[in-house]
Amino acid sequence: MTALIELRGVEKHYGDYHALRGIDLEIRAGEFFSLLGPSGCGKTTLLRTIAGLEQVSSGSIRIDGRDMKGVAPNHRPTNMVFQSYAVFPHLTVAENVGFGLRRDPRAKSEKARAVEEALEMVGLAGYGRRRAHALSGGQRQRVALARA
Repeated sequence: MTALIELRGVEKHYGDYHALRGIDLEIRAGEFFSLLGPSGCGKTTLLRTIAGLEQVSSGSIRIDGRDMKGVAPNHRPTNMVFQSYAVFPHLTVAENVGFGLRRDPRAKSEKARAVEEALEMVGLAGYGRRRAHALSGGQRQRVALARA
């Protein structure tokens, strides 16, 4: 089975600071993968390079066999849930989850169905009309996951 995500010799420099050094990694479809380490060791930098939010200084990143060099973040098959969740407090749960679908060409009913499926996957079926500020921290985190 080929790797879904493959990193070869990935390095990231910020001036003289070497944030990532020679990272080689393969993650296969269906695998459960955890990235652990102390604060400042490069976990977030590594995830940001995979998502395309940071460019690698050297090395390569392949996703589903495709080289990601020069591929913009919005054209990569990735999503990222930030630690602060970035849930919009003025929107409902469904509006938060469907935010990225606003420019999607699908019919409104199809987008609504996709939002409901995402909410069901994270255990928030029936929460679509609630305001984000009325949720617990864990529920907000699941809204961010559903949106991703």
